[in-house]
Amino acid sequence: MTPSPALRGWLLAFPPVLFILLLLVLPLGRTLAEGGVKLAIWQDPYFLGRLAWTVGQATATALLALAVGGPLAYLLSRYAVPGKSMLLRLLLLPFVTPTLVAVLGLTALLGPRGWLTGPLGIDLDGTPTLLILGNLFFNLPVMVRLAYGGFSRVSPTLTGAARTLGASGLRAALTVALPLALPGLSAGFILVFLYSALSFGLPLALGGERYATLEVEIYTLTAYQLRLSEASALIAGQLLLTLTATWTYVRLLRGGVGVPAPGLPTARGGVAALLWTLVALVVLICFGPLLAVVARGLLGTGGPTLAYWRGVLTDPDTPLLLGNTLRFGLLALVGAALLGTLHALGAWLARSRTLDLLSLLPLMVSPVSLAVGYLLAYPALSATLPMLIAAYTLLGFPLVTRSVLPALRALPPRTLEAARTLGAGALAAHRTVTLPLTLPALRGGAALALATVLGEFGATLVLTRPEWATLSVGLYERLGRPGERNLGEACALATVLLLLAGLSFTLLDGGEGEVT
Repeated sequence: MTPSPALRGWLLAFPPVLFILLLLVLPLGRTLAEGGVKLAIWQDPYFLGRLAWTVGQATATALLALAVGGPLAYLLSRYAVPGKSMLLRLLLLPFVTPTLVAVLGLTALLGPRGWLTGPLGIDLDGTPTLLILGNLFFNLPVMVRLAYGGFSRVSPTLTGAARTLGASGLRAALTVALPLALPGLSAGFILVFLYSALSFGLPLALGGERYATLEVEIYTLTAYQLRLSEASALIAGQLLLTLTATWTYVRLLRGGVGVPAPGLPTARGGVAALLWTLVALVVLICFGPLLAVVARGLLGTGGPTLAYWRGVLTDPDTPLLLGNTLRFGLLALVGAALLGTLHALGAWLARSRTLDLLSLLPLMVSPVSLAVGYLLAYPALSATLPMLIAAYTLLGFPLVTRSVLPALRALPPRTLEAARTLGAGALAAHRTVTLPLTLPALRGGAALALATVLGEFGATLVLTRPEWATLSVGLYERLGRPGERNLGEACALATVLLLLAGLSFTLLDGGEGEVT
């Protein structure tokens, strides 16, 4: 008797689900159970204020991302734009940029002595604006890509029909395209909200005590004050918030990858002006900090210099840092590609929202809480290479799943049926039909996973040994030392990380899949 598709889906997804259970659910449960959950902390006005600020800054970021990314995505889906494919591909780079690199870039541009601070006549240091701009740097690309996928599913013939009936271009967009693309826009809004609410490095580095989020408070209560019961209460509240938003996000995702329509017209007049203004704004927000980091590694107080790069290249520790970064990244990539593909196939066959939700959990749970949970649940493995690689794999494999799953859902059902009617077995049909059609998405997801692992920072600090230091650790150590030279060398190391991330996209053909 042939098992049902649902049963086959769950059997395929069993390895990644077990991995999530052991590497996420169990450590997180141990963290919550260690000191008990002191719910009375939610009556404290201070922590209620931290909750309000966390939700407020995440909502503000999501609204700004929607206001900029939504219109840009619509125009990109409706008009022929030179370099559109390259722009959409490059927009993945900020998403996987290490947090420390982003902090360096933002302070170089808008810090106390930033390059834009003087000309603009504003000082954003110590204000929440810098934190929100940092959130936009990471998450505006997510909104653009999700909204573009949503609008690409709306056929231009529908808006064209509205135009022939007398509707203006703006009215056709608002009354026809917007309602049909609303699930994608809403999903993008929720995802940006979640990433901003769960951000740790940015509020820690840019927010200070005054603008600390729940994630920073959990870290402070756990690492410095050893108040596990209060931290557990904050973790429980944060989990309730994120799981509710994540479930809503999963329910909003419908359909497959958007397919851009052929023969799009060229934007003219006011539409072209708006389009290129939005492109320039997105490029400034998403790539300005990266360019600032690269430039800062080549400029000293006296002008252009290669001294910082010479310092990095002649440092005897640099080959170790680079070798560890590549070795750990490639090992984690193998596990991430395997587990992510199995999870995507399982969720596709089973048509299960539960499996869909489970694939998002590693992206939505506090990394600080997990790090503490690893130390509590697996004390004997806390400084071993398998645990470090497993932590990296947990970070990477959901990105593979989120890239492959929309491609699987977009497969025309009759294509597989045609292969079966021609005599191909189930495995042969998937090998000759499913794999070629979803391979670009798999390669794109693998590139995302590798780039994320290459710049990973938190797990390395918690779980590693000195001899396993990576480029991110070397960057962090230089930032902790005073002096212009250390700052310049940190920017040089950050540039190396950016080059590795870019190289991973080039080699793996990143950007082909849509991450949802």
